[in-house]
Amino acid sequence: MPAIEKDRYFTILMDFEVEPDQQQALIDGIAEQVELYFRHDPAFVSISFHASEDGRRVVNYAQWRSRQAWAWAPTGPDAPASAAIRAVLDRCGGRRVGLDFFSVAGVVEAAAA
Repeated sequence: MPAIEKDRYFTILMDFEVEPDQQQALIDGIAEQVELYFRHDPAFVSISFHASEDGRRVVNYAQWRSRQAWAWAPTGPDAPASAAIRAVLDRCGGRRVGLDFFSVAGVVEAAAA
């Protein structure tokens, strides 16, 4: 479950472009690879997928316990997980248009009802 708290986790945002009829297939395919390669890694926290309303973009928000822990995960360009995710992109005709690293710098939550 995502935990959005200041200074708690290392966050990666990835942005993809895809044709609308392939948006869900892209989400499902990446999620399947995360299940296979990362879900049981103790440094992995969560990944959330955000689908644009026009169907042309997918943004994923991934959390790891720390940048160092993520750096040790099998995520390099030659890693099997990376190759598997590239295969999903190829199959869905998607392309990655953004990759950025973040830390949560502030949070404002709704008032209690």
